[in-house]
Amino acid sequence: MVSPCNVYARTKAEAEVGVLEHNPSALVVRTNFYGWGTRYRASFSDFILQSLRTGKTLNLFDDVFYNPILIDSLVDATHELLEKGARGIFHAVGDERISKYDFGLKLAAHFELDAGLIRAVSIKEQPQLVSRPRDMSLSNRKTRLLLGRSVAGLSSDIDSLNRQEIQGVAEELAQL
Repeated sequence: MVSPCNVYARTKAEAEVGVLEHNPSALVVRTNFYGWGTRYRASFSDFILQSLRTGKTLNLFDDVFYNPILIDSLVDATHELLEKGARGIFHAVGDERISKYDFGLKLAAHFELDAGLIRAVSIKEQPQLVSRPRDMSLSNRKTRLLLGRSVAGLSSDIDSLNRQEIQGVAEELAQL
């Protein structure tokens, strides 16, 4: 059940309906991905890693939840869904529900950065923010069943992100 709490979410939901009404055989993928961003658009993981590397204190919500997926895993899952003829709405998200705060801690641990710079805060303490959902997690059960496998494990995805940096992917994308 979709219940958008702001204009951005409402327009996304309306777009999904419009696409499926216009083309019932379309594939709509709902997701929440991370990965290396470009020079003009940093990702959430970029923001966390850059902040920690420059010694900045980070406030991350411990009461906002989601299922992050590395962009590479998202691309793989989406290609597989297309190959299997998936139609309609599918959630291509990571297998684990986690808070933004705990995601930051996992990134810090995998990249051997100072997790002490990350402070847990509540979204309730941020009244100036646009209305946002506290739980953005999605069930990927339908996707897992069609693919016959797990969609994406958080630890293995973060390990891949770390390997990509070592291989120069982050630096290459930062030039775009």
